[in-house]
Amino acid sequence: MIRKMISVGLSLLAMACAGPLAAQNYPNKSVRIVVPFAPGGSADGTARPVAERLSSLLGQPFVIDNRPGGYGTVGAGQVAKSDPDGYTLLLVPGTHVLTPRLLPNLGYHAINDFSPIATLVFAPYVIIGAKNLPFSNLKDAMHYAREQPGKLSIGNSEVTTRLAGESLAKAAGVAVTHVPYKGGGPIANDVLGGHLAIGVVTPISALGFHREKRVNSLAVTSPKRLSSLPDVPTVAEALGIAEYDSQTWFALAGPANMPRAVVDRLSLAIRQIMQDRDMLERFTNMGLVPAEDTSPDRLARLMKSFSERNGVLIDAAKLKLD
Repeated sequence: MIRKMISVGLSLLAMACAGPLAAQNYPNKSVRIVVPFAPGGSADGTARPVAERLSSLLGQPFVIDNRPGGYGTVGAGQVAKSDPDGYTLLLVPGTHVLTPRLLPNLGYHAINDFSPIATLVFAPYVIIGAKNLPFSNLKDAMHYAREQPGKLSIGNSEVTTRLAGESLAKAAGVAVTHVPYKGGGPIANDVLGGHLAIGVVTPISALGFHREKRVNSLAVTSPKRLSSLPDVPTVAEALGIAEYDSQTWFALAGPANMPRAVVDRLSLAIRQIMQDRDMLERFTNMGLVPAEDTSPDRLARLMKSFSERNGVLIDAAKLKLD
């Protein structure tokens, strides 16, 4: 009995020491960051500078591995099934936690099968309006929609821009017509040409047209104004409501059951990276908003709340992906 108790005690001691020892030796080889989309775009543009800085800080290569397909589910599925040793990570888009409602039979749980590490950036949108319409601000646009239900068209190019339009209509209490596009460029061009009333686009898509005053920049979908568009009000400001927040985000996660010490080592490195002035400026120039709280616990809460809040909109609109 005594021998068995000693054996169990030694096993527990070894387990307790395993995490800190793993963190001290981590990383001792290259780390793969799976980006579940093709090269280019906000996801890839977020992951690459972070990987470069992690490589420099932690002394091993952090390599980007683009695995597009299935609206991000192909790459996510590969990471979910990887060893939880910290050497395979995932660049997580906000849509990651929405896909279970949009696609059946994923083969993984979008929250439970992953270890949150750090929130990197938030990605807000700009609501732009055509110049040839009888309104030049968001409040008047929503009044127009209220007076003529369903006549106001809002262009969107992906799930999160559609949700921004859905949440706008819900906040204003109006009925609109959602028009799907295959990219932010075509949306901006149709608004510019007066063929589409309102479009939901990225700040990068809106910035040039805004500066040239070729579209009406009605509002930004973030809780605070953007430094790149300081004269554009938030939706909450424009409508005179208490709050409004409809933006996506990018974060870093790994497979479930990663050693907490490894998660903390990565999270601490991310926090240091996100305090670098050059990095902050780089993201701001991309129209992204660096996360103020990069902790694993904050990301865990974000994943849950983002799924729940947008799940209501998805179910109400009966959205599905082909």
